[in-house]
Amino acid sequence: HKLLEEVCRETYGVMVYQEQVMEAAKIIAGYTLGGADMLRRAMGKKDAEAMAKERAKFVAGAATVNKIDAKTANSIFDILNKFAGYGFNKSHSAAYAILSYQTGFLKANYPVQFMAAMLSSELGNAEKVSHFIAECESMGLKVLGPDVNESREMFTPIGDKIRFGLAGVKGVGELAAQKILEERDRGGPYVDFADLTRRVDGRAINKRVLEHLAKTGAFDFSGASRKGLFDGIDAAIAGAAASARDKAAGQHSFLDMFADEPPKKNGTGKHASTFPALSSQVSALSSSSDFSSHERLAFEKELLGFYVSGHPMNAYLGLAEALDTFPVDQLLLQPDRTEFRLCGIASNLVKKLSKKDNRPWVAFTLATKNASVSLNLFADSYAAYGTALAENAVVLVQGNIIVGTEGPRINVKECYPLDGQIAAAVKKVTWLIHPGHREATDFLRVLRETLNRESGDVRVEFGFVLEGRVAPVAEASTSLAWKINAPAFQQLRAHPAVAGTILQTRPLELKQDRRWKK
Repeated sequence: HKLLEEVCRETYGVMVYQEQVMEAAKIIAGYTLGGADMLRRAMGKKDAEAMAKERAKFVAGAATVNKIDAKTANSIFDILNKFAGYGFNKSHSAAYAILSYQTGFLKANYPVQFMAAMLSSELGNAEKVSHFIAECESMGLKVLGPDVNESREMFTPIGDKIRFGLAGVKGVGELAAQKILEERDRGGPYVDFADLTRRVDGRAINKRVLEHLAKTGAFDFSGASRKGLFDGIDAAIAGAAASARDKAAGQHSFLDMFADEPPKKNGTGKHASTFPALSSQVSALSSSSDFSSHERLAFEKELLGFYVSGHPMNAYLGLAEALDTFPVDQLLLQPDRTEFRLCGIASNLVKKLSKKDNRPWVAFTLATKNASVSLNLFADSYAAYGTALAENAVVLVQGNIIVGTEGPRINVKECYPLDGQIAAAVKKVTWLIHPGHREATDFLRVLRETLNRESGDVRVEFGFVLEGRVAPVAEASTSLAWKINAPAFQQLRAHPAVAGTILQTRPLELKQDRRWKK
């Protein structure tokens, strides 16, 4: 309406501030400023009864003051009502604009420091930390695990990387982190695990603290295996305690004369331990086999809230993306009755009982490398597929989206271990090969050996990539169909002669749909 031109001129015809709602009510319908503020509050609280009264008052006032017809007045009221659900007052808007500019400037010009601060502000909130770590990856920033010689209490910028804070490791806490840092600042970097147990007061760092630091790689700089250090913790604590008792009793050895000197560098440029007996004892233990990749990742997720040395979904790169009907973060944007198939890591499992018949069901999070979504496996589906669902299990879920008056609802119908579904879901693999690569023949040999060893139903094609990204394709014999699996796929995909892959998957079909078709 032309009467609103004055109200909205400053904001180019768009209502931005709550004050504009009040001014519009005053100009259009003759409201007092006090009455306009009451209107604003009723709109903000979405009070249906109060809003009905205000609408009648607004329409009547518009007719009396400006001879505006009821249809136009109602239309204006609807615009005001819609805006009031999300508008700020002008002073808040200005403050937010300044903060937005400042944070945008910092992120653009000091990305490592800015993201370290963002991560520190959410320390303890695993979901938010994971979100910001994904943001770091998209910015090309590497987030590293804790290190007793580089980490501070919070997330720490180190060059173009960010170190996890010691206080953020589950079970370590601020006191232990402060003691470790105080001693490091006083006596210099720690030589190894034994050096830390000798130098830091055992009352501040107990067995649990040392276990969690070892499990999360805080001593990886020393070259010792995580499992070896973990297995040697009792011996290290006992040795440090014995040394402390001896010193307290005045039984100093010749080597103790050097205990207060900074660690000297050995021939390799590394610091030599000032406590060689304990170091050799721990080194012997730390030479044992290390944790498996799966165990390392599980400990990192449990104690840090995210994966540092890799991600479980890395084993399915190229496969999971092909199997997913669309990215996880787009799931809630799909229209009603859309069916979906998604791969990811199940976590945060919460078992519940239905109100209707007291049957068990599970709420859980499905996470990929870049996003996560909250899902429910309700009673019927849980009874059929619940055994496949476990904490940190790699799964494939299928279901549909039901869009109702309260918004979209994700309905998980089926849940399977991902490894068992790959061969059934993939229809064809096309290997794109550099024909002039010196190892192209070797790739064909390795592929043939793999197909001979793992025969199945997945068809195989070869595409030879030429100039202009043109690739003539040849299909292999049906006798060379493959039972595709993730380890073999990743090994072949990493071959230097491979330019890429194209996967064709079978159409998504829920079991319920298959029964109906039969």
